[in-house]
Amino acid sequence: MIASVFRAPSAIGAVCQFRFASVASPSHRNPFVVTPEAFVTTLSDEAEKNVAITKLEPTIFRATPRLDLLHRNIVWQENYRNLQLTKQLSRAEMPGGGKKPWPQKKTGRHHAGSIRSPHFKYGGFAHGVRGPRTWFYMLPDSIRLKGLCTALTIKHAQNDLVIADSFESLSSDDPLFLHNLADTRNWGYSVLFVDTGSDVATKLVDAVEHIPSFNAIPIYGLNCYSIMKYDTLVLTKAALDELQEKILSQFQRTDSLQKKYKYMDYKPVLLGEGQHEEDPVFPPYV
Repeated sequence: MIASVFRAPSAIGAVCQFRFASVASPSHRNPFVVTPEAFVTTLSDEAEKNVAITKLEPTIFRATPRLDLLHRNIVWQENYRNLQLTKQLSRAEMPGGGKKPWPQKKTGRHHAGSIRSPHFKYGGFAHGVRGPRTWFYMLPDSIRLKGLCTALTIKHAQNDLVIADSFESLSSDDPLFLHNLADTRNWGYSVLFVDTGSDVATKLVDAVEHIPSFNAIPIYGLNCYSIMKYDTLVLTKAALDELQEKILSQFQRTDSLQKKYKYMDYKPVLLGEGQHEEDPVFPPYV
């Protein structure tokens, strides 16, 4: 009897251990722990045809979905390039109005020193817009990287991430063929194609050129705004490998990810970007 009492806790522990073992472990139940995978498809036919399976980097495609950082990235991309060139003239800068319009007294009218005062028609502006003005600022690298990983994680979790073997496998440059291919595979209204460099396959460029909701960009132009703007993101296998390598190298670099970006440090570069593209007649359009 005494021996059975002493053996009871171990027996209960064994039963509990067996019951917990029968339930799937968290690593198998949590999709953010398991190594993500994706099919590699070919674009030769309209019907979907998978040719391989590739493993994705969990740090990038299983990141914690920080929607706040994703929102900060999108707001930054919408604002940091804005430039206001409007400049409203004040009373002193308006032409004319140097003479007092009527005597100070004995006319029954209000006192006025210039017809270019703000309360006059065709007068100057009080507290008007004084351009040029910029909203330039830069997010820290850590926020930009985590926002990019969040966007990629969301696309993969929603089954809106497609890995293609190569854009050279596209069998036709007909826009109708590409449109039917996207419709058959349920890619949605808008699709973003991403390749390793700016030398994208000719057939894809010719087809995308005639479909307004489709676009093709190189890997170095990938950003949070473009990822969330389009319904489906299509990456080549080479672009996927290069993207993962670059993001991991940024996460593992030795210098700080909290680098400070000041406008004055980049002002000569930003102002000199279009110096060779200025039109001699028409002003720049921003």
